[in-house]
Amino acid sequence: MATPFSSIYNKFLALVDDYELAIPDDEQLNEVLFMFLDKARSLHFPQCKKDLEKLTEQNGVGEFEEDLTSQEQFILALGMTKAWISPKVKNADLMSKAIGDRDYKAVQGTTYIKELSKLEKQIEDEVDDYAKQYSWRNFSTEDW
Repeated sequence: MATPFSSIYNKFLALVDDYELAIPDDEQLNEVLFMFLDKARSLHFPQCKKDLEKLTEQNGVGEFEEDLTSQEQFILALGMTKAWISPKVKNADLMSKAIGDRDYKAVQGTTYIKELSKLEKQIEDEVDDYAKQYSWRNFSTEDW
């Protein structure tokens, strides 16, 4: 059996609220979503018991060769959320530095960066917690 990327994409899209993701056509959207998925599988969920390297993909459309559980799909979707928010924090931080602190406070507010950073950390912790719970699932001390 296989798990289509679209199943994970749908879970991710239910977690975020970004009108910019509604702008591109389906092909461009799938490419962007695959970039988030690729980062999630590589950096945020390396302990997955399934081989996430075995996949077929073309222009962001494809599937993992193995059948992923709902929990594994959800952890990947959370990892995608982390991959989605990281550039937003960096862009806001760069804007603050480029404009200057005083002007940035008047235009945007440094609170925005703080809240984005806090949200990024919260999502990272959530991904880590779920991935740890996943790793410990079915763990038994009987084999020791």
